[in-house]
Amino acid sequence: MKSILRKNIFREFRFSFARFISIATLLGLGVFVLIGLKVTGPDMRTTGNDYYTAHKMADAVINSNTGITKADQAYMRQLPHVKKIEFGTSKDAIIKGTNDSIRLNSKTDNLSINQTISGRLPKTKNEIALSSNERSRYKIGETLRLVNNHNQSRISGLKNASYKIVGFVTSSDYLMKENLGATSAGTGQLSTFGVVVKDVFTSTQPTIARLSYNNVHGKSYTDKYEKQVQSNVDNAESRLNNRAKGRRNQLRSSALKKIENKKKELATQQTKLNQSKKQLSAASKRLKSSKDQLSRAQSTGRIPVGQLSAQQNQLATQTAQLKASYKQLAISQNKINRARQIMIDQRQAINRFPAIIYQIQSRNDYNAGYNQFGENAKRIDVLSNTFPIIFFAVAIFVSLTTMSRMAEEKRQEIGTQRALGYTKFDTMKVFLIYGTLAGLLGSIIGAWLGTGLLPRKIFDAYAANFVIPNFQTPPSGFWIGISILISLICTITPAVWVTSKMLKDQPATLMLPKPPKSGSKVLLEHVPFIWRHLSFNYKVTVRNLARYKGRMLMTILGVLGCTALLITGFGIRDSLNGIVNTQYQNIIHYDVIGIFNSHASQTKQNDYKKAANNLSGVKHETTVYYESVTSRPKGMINNQNISMIVPKSAHNFDKFVTLKNPDTGNTLKLSDKGAIITRKMATLSHLKVGDKLTIKETNGEKHQVKIAGITEMYAGHSLYMNANYYHKAFDKRATYNAKMLMLKDRSSKNIDRVSRQLTRLDASVTAVQSDDAKATINHILAGLNHLVLIIIGAASLLAFVVLFTLTNINVSERIRELSTIKVLGFYPMEVVMYVYRETFILSLAGVLSGFVGGSWLHNYIMQTLPPETAMADMTLLWTNFTTSGVMTLLFSMIVMAIMAYKIQRVDMLGALKSVD
Repeated sequence: MKSILRKNIFREFRFSFARFISIATLLGLGVFVLIGLKVTGPDMRTTGNDYYTAHKMADAVINSNTGITKADQAYMRQLPHVKKIEFGTSKDAIIKGTNDSIRLNSKTDNLSINQTISGRLPKTKNEIALSSNERSRYKIGETLRLVNNHNQSRISGLKNASYKIVGFVTSSDYLMKENLGATSAGTGQLSTFGVVVKDVFTSTQPTIARLSYNNVHGKSYTDKYEKQVQSNVDNAESRLNNRAKGRRNQLRSSALKKIENKKKELATQQTKLNQSKKQLSAASKRLKSSKDQLSRAQSTGRIPVGQLSAQQNQLATQTAQLKASYKQLAISQNKINRARQIMIDQRQAINRFPAIIYQIQSRNDYNAGYNQFGENAKRIDVLSNTFPIIFFAVAIFVSLTTMSRMAEEKRQEIGTQRALGYTKFDTMKVFLIYGTLAGLLGSIIGAWLGTGLLPRKIFDAYAANFVIPNFQTPPSGFWIGISILISLICTITPAVWVTSKMLKDQPATLMLPKPPKSGSKVLLEHVPFIWRHLSFNYKVTVRNLARYKGRMLMTILGVLGCTALLITGFGIRDSLNGIVNTQYQNIIHYDVIGIFNSHASQTKQNDYKKAANNLSGVKHETTVYYESVTSRPKGMINNQNISMIVPKSAHNFDKFVTLKNPDTGNTLKLSDKGAIITRKMATLSHLKVGDKLTIKETNGEKHQVKIAGITEMYAGHSLYMNANYYHKAFDKRATYNAKMLMLKDRSSKNIDRVSRQLTRLDASVTAVQSDDAKATINHILAGLNHLVLIIIGAASLLAFVVLFTLTNINVSERIRELSTIKVLGFYPMEVVMYVYRETFILSLAGVLSGFVGGSWLHNYIMQTLPPETAMADMTLLWTNFTTSGVMTLLFSMIVMAIMAYKIQRVDMLGALKSVD
């Protein structure tokens, strides 16, 4: 008896293998997407944290614009909760023969250490270890030669310009392969870095301090860690700001004191010089009187010729001496005048003396790679909260339907087994084993692919611009267990539930076919005008659709979910890919902002402006005040960087930046009533027009800015205001420090050329290219596109399996009906269309419903998916709908081609035999 039961179970697998594979595939897809997306974010953070730990990455960094004195070092060591602190120096230069800028960093021992990939770290001042990204360009033993912006080998701040390459290293300070930061060398964008010993630098004062804290706990990117570090940074910031102000006042007072002493010294010298002038004036008068007397004596002849000649010679000598004294007096006066002018220039320089800055930043602020890597992981988390739910929902619906229909099909077999004396549990064994194996097979394969394949594919796409290797994907017992549990519930519960209901009936009742439901009119029959014009085949189709309401609903829901996923996938790709073109073609029209030192001498500033105005290929130019400020939206841990731009002339600013309301499209103008902020920043800060935004300058000063308008912007945060409102908000005049240039040739090559010309000027600070963010955004989009393609592929497979499974159920249930119409003489194509017509109508209804669901899902995801510095275009293209709809309908046609083959092979006589 048991062997017969085992044979029966085996036959069930053999004759319904397609259904078994369909259920396993559906659940496998759900598990694959669920586990793959749920573990990728945490795995990325774990991989990153291990990399940071191995490099002993600093928790915070202090940068100084004037150097860190020994007294400052002692003060910083006493800051609260400082566990370790290490000071370092850096200097930027250009690699000779290239356009690549390089930053030379002093070797560290305790924090943010460099790990050698090959070779070793430098030991002498003539050696250097380069970034591991340069291994394809340079070899150990080669000589690296550096030059300054003027292509000269004499580089300020460095003792030598030639270094022997002794190794290649990685550093947690440079996590990205591109966009390593801003620099004053080359094009304004840092290309690579190198490590040297401290003796290379001419200055003994470090410019950077790296800190670790003793009160932080938890791994990187966790709220516990980030909040505690930020709390320490905020605590130290106010202390360092006070320290910087005190040091500036001290230096200023010391300089003014020296000027006052020099002033007194010059006053004493001038007094002595004035006395000498009086003495010379008196001597000049006496000499003139002597000349007059001698002239009169000569005219009267009173003095002998010999005596006259001697006196004339004496007067000539005295005249020559007097002229020499006057000349010396003039030289002394010129020296005093020059000294006075120098003193005036020094006083003006003191008045222009820049604020001393000790800028302390946490990892999220001082390391763009750290922040972006964490943001990438967050974006995966966002997707993991939406896509798996839909995948699993569709899989659950179809699996429930499939297993329920399986139990319904076995009604007579269940009655026969009960009549033969099998227990209720024996009767259920086929469903338990079938459902368990289908659930386990799908879960195991899905979990295997979701743990190893999907996370690694996503990481490879996102990590293309990162140096973080060795992605770790340990199996997640929690999510694997959850997935298996859900799968088993989906496959076992419906079959057991339906079977349990059947087993309440007598075996004799179960052995008879289930009586058909009483006939009733469909809704369309009550509309005679339409019903009378329908052919017989369409009337049958309409009645069958109403007859199998449950399967109809499952088909529509399944196709709806799959279509919504496809629309969302295609929509995400197009919405994000449109960011770059929209931003840099329709909104940002300038190409370069050349920033110069507003504390440089007026001559150097004027030279810079003149050179910028005379650059070849400039279409439009304007003068602006540019400053990078920060703001921390409420509820967020890390600061947001904002480019604050104040044009000197606001009336033609629309040539450089298009400011318009994102909702109405109306043009915005800079006014005295407030500033204009970009939409993403307003969204993050929950601000509207009339509210105030708190921003912080690099010197730590905070200001409140009233929002007069919110402008459309898709990449980066910007703040625009006119000079009058800047004066009102900051209580000082804007010190214009930049030239904004729009070029005729907007190619990257030409922008780099202009940037290099600007950085060569003496007053140059750096050159900011408008598309600096373009490469970063493109890397983010490349990662998302790769992920979206995987999701689109999975959604396509899901749509195919759903249609195949439900159509297969439909055909299997109606074998006798199809055999009947074949016997009645219907052509093969008519028999196929008898079923496919229903499938097509339901698929079409699901596609149309999916358009609505996809629009909603796309809008929901695009509000949370883009990074903190980007805003996606929420518009769905018509191609997103048509492509998704056509793909789904194409899948239904492929399924029906498969079903047509199955229908043609039906044994009509066997199917039509009486069940009695």
